[in-house]
Amino acid sequence: MYKKILVAYDGSDHAKKAVEHAVALAKVFGASIHIITVATDPSQISLEKAGRIAGEAAKAVQSQGLQVGEVAVRSGTPADEILNYAEEKEVDLIVMGSRGLSALQRLVLGSVSQAVVSRARVPVLVVR
Repeated sequence: MYKKILVAYDGSDHAKKAVEHAVALAKVFGASIHIITVATDPSQISLEKAGRIAGEAAKAVQSQGLQVGEVAVRSGTPADEILNYAEEKEVDLIVMGSRGLSALQRLVLGSVSQAVVSRARVPVLVVR
């Protein structure tokens, strides 16, 4: 069912839980895991930090004996970059954490997970 699973990872506790769920699913389906981290600031420092954050997720996946398909670090709007990557790499599932914003925070700030769920062409698993 799933051959390529994309994990959107930002280093948060919710993202770490998303990695755990992606690992469990990858073990069941024999899937590879792709990891994306998006820096909203395109400066070199932000991209380097995003690379370190993505590396954490890759190590967590590899420590479970699973294959990491690719680790991607991009800059831009997180939802757009996640969706673009998913389409480019033809992933079968997107797994991401949810920060659990209140209704007012979602209204004011928006939600990356909400944007991905509403626009994705593949299933999205949001982990809380």
